Amino acid sequence: MPFTTLLLLAFGMGAASALAGAHELRLTPRHALFSSTFAAFAAFLLLLVLPVSIYFYVFHGDWFLLYLVDVRRIPSALALFGFVFEAAFGVLGFAIGASCVRNQRSSWVAYLLLAVGVLALAVVFIAPERLLVVGNYKQYRGGFGLVKYGGALLKGGLLMGGILVLGATFLVLRIRQGLAR
Repeated sequence: MPFTTLLLLAFGMGAASALAGAHELRLTPRHALFSSTFAAFAAFLLLLVLPVSIYFYVFHGDWFLLYLVDVRRIPSALALFGFVFEAAFGVLGFAIGASCVRNQRSSWVAYLLLAVGVLALAVVFIAPERLLVVGNYKQYRGGFGLVKYGGALLKGGLLMGGILVLGATFLVLRIRQGLAR
C-alpha cells in the first residue's frame, strides 16, 4: 500500500471510529480525545497502521512513496515526521468525525468515509505505472531493471492489507460492542 493510501486509511478509520462510538461521544461531556472510543482508535493507529507503514517504508520504500523521492536520501528525522503526520492525520479524522457525530451530523461522516475511500483508491487510477512495477528509485527513473508487481511486495501487501482489514473490522465491532455494555 502506498503512503497516500495508508494516510487516507488512518483518516477514514478515525472518522469510522467516531461514528461507531457515536453513542459515547454524544453522551459524555469530556473532550472526544479523552473517550474510550478514541483510546481504542489510538491503539489501532499505533499498533497496526503505523507498523504497516513502517514495514512498507523499510522494505519497499521507493514503491511506497510512488518513486517520487529516493528513500535512501530521506533523513530519518523526516521519515519520522512523516509517520507522526500520518498519526496526526488519523487523529484529525477522528476529531472531525466526533464533531459531526456530536452535532447530530452522522450522515456527514458517512459521506466523508465515501470520499476518503474514493480518494484512497484513486491512486490506482492516477499512478498505475508506478504501482505496477517494483524496483528502486534509480531503476524507475532510468527505466531499467524493473520487475512487474508481485513477489515479496505482493505477499507483503496481501498480508498487511489482510491484517489491516481484520484490525479495522475488530476495532469497529469492539467499539460498538463496548458501548452496548
